[in-house]
Amino acid sequence: MTEIEGSGGGAAGKLWRKHGGGYYALLAVGTFVYLEVSALTESFFEADRVRDFVSSEILEAIFTFGIKTIINSFIAGIWPLVWIRGMGLTQAAAWAGGGYVVWALILAMLLARREKEFKKELGL
Repeated sequence: MTEIEGSGGGAAGKLWRKHGGGYYALLAVGTFVYLEVSALTESFFEADRVRDFVSSEILEAIFTFGIKTIINSFIAGIWPLVWIRGMGLTQAAAWAGGGYVVWALILAMLLARREKEFKKELGL
């Protein structure tokens, strides 16, 4: 057991160290997709005609899409702040915490059998 694996937190701490990074990344990716879709729908509703929308999106894709994507990637990395700003602290904490419980249960069910097989192969 490494120092990190053995460091405090009980069962919840062990679960976070084992699977929490994947959950954090999942929420970051979800936030990134939300930001990208929001930017696209905002452009759609600002356009007067479909032709204006298509031409503005082509120009945006050529000139600014890369910059916006980099900015959205950074913002998605700090998703807790984005969520708190958008939903408030209590609701953001409830969604993130509730989602983590569901994530942990689904992950535990999906990985339980594979983990036993890996441990057997590794002789642990």
